Amino acid sequence: MKSTKTTNNNTATPFPSPLSYEPTSVLDPRATSSPASALSATTADPCNIIQPSNPLDESDALSWLLYEKDNLSPPLKPYHHNFTDDLLDPFQPQITSFTHEYNHLELLIQASHLIDTGDLQLAHQFLARLNQYFPSPSGVPIHRAAFYFKEALLSALSLHDRPAESPLSAVEVVCRINAQRLFSDLSHIPRFASFTANQSILEALDTIGQPPPSIHVIDFDLGLGGQWSSFSQAVAARSSLARLVPPAIRLTAVVQNRTPETTLAAENLCDFAQSLGLRFSVDIVCVAGIGFHALGRIQLIQGEPVAVVLSPAKVCIKSSGTDTYKLLQHFLQIAVPRVVVSLDTDCFNPTSLSQSVASGLEFYGSLIESVEAAAASTGMGEEAVRRVEWGIFRPKISEVVGSWCGQSEPFHEMLAGARLTPVGFSQNVVAQAEWLVRGASIDGYQVARRDASLVLSWHGKDLVVTSAWRS
Repeated sequence: MKSTKTTNNNTATPFPSPLSYEPTSVLDPRATSSPASALSATTADPCNIIQPSNPLDESDALSWLLYEKDNLSPPLKPYHHNFTDDLLDPFQPQITSFTHEYNHLELLIQASHLIDTGDLQLAHQFLARLNQYFPSPSGVPIHRAAFYFKEALLSALSLHDRPAESPLSAVEVVCRINAQRLFSDLSHIPRFASFTANQSILEALDTIGQPPPSIHVIDFDLGLGGQWSSFSQAVAARSSLARLVPPAIRLTAVVQNRTPETTLAAENLCDFAQSLGLRFSVDIVCVAGIGFHALGRIQLIQGEPVAVVLSPAKVCIKSSGTDTYKLLQHFLQIAVPRVVVSLDTDCFNPTSLSQSVASGLEFYGSLIESVEAAAASTGMGEEAVRRVEWGIFRPKISEVVGSWCGQSEPFHEMLAGARLTPVGFSQNVVAQAEWLVRGASIDGYQVARRDASLVLSWHGKDLVVTSAWRS
């Protein structure tokens, strides 16, 4: 699209605040301006290479996009157990006694503790024993989460014996897109995370006064790009109400490797933004092999406002070296962002793998429970839940466990070390976030302020912790 000349206005006019906000995804084939790019993937790989046990396996890839609702499945009884307080001594005999309902879950945590301490042989024995208790992703939500963690830990232990993973096939890409769409329909996490991050960026830009000619957003967790379609809509709407030329948006996606998902997300985001009359470009920076030394490749333009969106788990996944935090701190000090948004959507603990697994069991157990309750309420059924588990939760757990890197300090301390200060959220953002949650089809979600963070929880268990930081 041709660039648009920015008009000058002597009066500083900030963007007006929208009355409502509804994030969408440009990768939904029904909404994308380029549906052929998504649908062509279904015919690119006629061979079904997904294992029969995969709940996403179907003979017709298009059925992933046009699924049929199954019968209602009753929600499971909520559970409330704090495993982070129950870490046992791995050398005490009681851990091999399975008389208590949660002992095999504690054994899973102890296996991760043994990996932490370097006793890989004993960790493998513990995990092998758990095969009889978690042979498949079945049962109550926390048992299904335990299965995925057990598989991820076993996979991490045998990493040196396995060949490098091949890129996703076209069919698997379509499967991932459909799983993400289902997750957006069944969970408030994507909407809450996108809304709080986008509003933090927009409010930081409001402090500039006159909207700048361009905005540079650096995202460490692009995924399928749904957040930035919402951001584009908000920028276009605000500019239209203010009768101003909208700023160009430069998006830099920091990814491990360039994948078909990344390419498809970038293409669709550009097409979607163009349909809104925005100038939008995507630059992809790959960090595989050199870690966060690759951040030096990010092009920074003097005077252009910068916003950074970080995920604690994704930061660790993308750079496994012990100097990860130092490199990120150095980059943040050079970029001088207007705002840094931290989106913790995994309850990730960077200092201990065993603590990450303990909190992860609670987190994913609660997450599966919330998705299951929404599927029952909306009539999507158990099959939709299984697709979300297999297409989103399983690979996320595998990424976090397989790429875990020990850091010496919590994530918020790293941000403080970059001379950033938490700024909290305005009452307007909190009110709109609560309004989003009130629209849920099920009860159980809560929004609360915690220090300078905004937290989305399910029956008291944290699902998303968002914070905004400025220099």
